[in-house]
Amino acid sequence: MPLWLADELKSELFKARSETELQDVITATYRQVLGNAHVNSFERCKKAESQLRNGNITVREFVMAVGLSETYRNLFFTCNSPYRFIELNFKHFLGRSPRNQQEISEHVLIYNTHGYDAEVLSYIDSEEYSTAFGENNVPHPRVDSSQFQSNRDYLLTLNLNRGRASSDKTSVMAQVRQIAAKLPAKANPPRITNNQYDNRITRYEVTYDLPGNSATNRYAAQSVQVQFANLSRQLQTIQRRGGRIRTIRVTG
Repeated sequence: MPLWLADELKSELFKARSETELQDVITATYRQVLGNAHVNSFERCKKAESQLRNGNITVREFVMAVGLSETYRNLFFTCNSPYRFIELNFKHFLGRSPRNQQEISEHVLIYNTHGYDAEVLSYIDSEEYSTAFGENNVPHPRVDSSQFQSNRDYLLTLNLNRGRASSDKTSVMAQVRQIAAKLPAKANPPRITNNQYDNRITRYEVTYDLPGNSATNRYAAQSVQVQFANLSRQLQTIQRRGGRIRTIRVTG
């Protein structure tokens, strides 16, 4: 897992839970679904919080309430292009980037045909959401490369998750051009705050699999250490050799 996501613990609400555990789940839901945006008291979904506290709704239904709230609409729908809105929906509710132009087009059609609520619910009601998070887990960045069909999908998702110092309400262009044109993806450095690691001097260990064994590749699992400046080049080299990224972690 990338260093800037290493502290993103999975949050699950169990049947027997403390108030602290409940608050952790509520906080994690707002952070994930609202993209690190600061939430004022009047922007919170207090009715849904109370229902979750009383056991009347699941975490999945709480995520749904936040996703259908005016706060979510104001943060991500009214001030973004349709493509950026859809890209953020993938991130907030499925923990990943759109894989291709077909996925984006399908969600544009859902919105144009059935409206805003249907577009948001299409992620939360999906089989993929059920498999990844179930009823009681908060959605989270899915940055285990084994969950992706290609290194490109992995890097696109990685670049949507820029760490705690970033906020999704910041206006940026969607990756839609890169996705539509099938352009190569590269790893972008995360936004950092004071007293955090420095990518200019930090080294990373990349662990990866290569297809089959050969005289030069005796083991399927390989690893290499690089500085961040050379990380994208190294990932592209691995991909050209038919490899698949397992993990990226800091080594010093």
